[in-house]
Amino acid sequence: MSAEDYQPPIDQLLAYGRPNIAYSDQWINYVDELGLTTEHIPELVRLASDKELDDDDDVEIYACIHAYRALGQLKAESAIEPLIQLLGDETNDWILEELPEVFAMIGPTCIGPLVDYLTSPEPGSYSKMATARGLQEIAKAHPDYRDDCVQHLSNALARHKQQPPDLNGSLVAKLLRLEATDAVDVIEKAYKEGPMDEMFCGTWARVQIELGLATESDFTPEELHHFMPEWMEAIQHAAQGIRQLPQSKSSIALPTKTAHPTGLTRFGKGDLAAAEQSKSPKPKAGFGSSKNKEKKSKKKKKR
Repeated sequence: MSAEDYQPPIDQLLAYGRPNIAYSDQWINYVDELGLTTEHIPELVRLASDKELDDDDDVEIYACIHAYRALGQLKAESAIEPLIQLLGDETNDWILEELPEVFAMIGPTCIGPLVDYLTSPEPGSYSKMATARGLQEIAKAHPDYRDDCVQHLSNALARHKQQPPDLNGSLVAKLLRLEATDAVDVIEKAYKEGPMDEMFCGTWARVQIELGLATESDFTPEELHHFMPEWMEAIQHAAQGIRQLPQSKSSIALPTKTAHPTGLTRFGKGDLAAAEQSKSPKPKAGFGSSKNKEKKSKKKKKR
């Protein structure tokens, strides 16, 4: 793939290189910088969806990210469906992390298509988590549609018996972030009937506390302690043991909790990260694989 395959000014995006890791309000202003208008939307959609760039060795591999960011800034409603289809690639953490913000930039018109995708049986858990976060971001950016988004997220959680525990836990997290006390009944039912991954929001007791419906003093320590997989408990105990070992001045200091650099905390700290922590890590081909680590370092951060 080369710049000759795209028309100006879209061809310039193939030379932009690795994008900054930041929230949408810190992205390059592509509209002003390149003079983009609605007439450029079809070409941007083509670039954002260009699978050939996945195998590119050059900076052009990053162009799809710049393209979908630009589509968000253009509020490109005609790009909604093509962008939603990109969520099907569960190995691309840039897409799973950033498209929810793009949908919020485009606006409430995205709600219907996102709900359709969320209720479809084909997408995997990670794809649906990102879809649900799209509804969450729309609710935050467009308060008039907050109740609609909460209702759709609640409806999705009501299907908990037919869904994997990590998706259910992620849906609860979205509702908590929207302070959806009106969804407390469906959340309680999902916890009682399961399956529920408590690595996302803790126990039902913790959820009630988070919603302001109770305090810690209302529960026993057992009710407040969430389930932790055996493999994670083993790692936690091992880490505690290592930290208790005496260290000489010449020894290498173990890392301590420090503030993350600005702009990086969002990557690997969301619902997808919790999902990956809730089960044994599995090697995944594609983005982030050792084979393409240098070649495709832009696509795997991470959730």
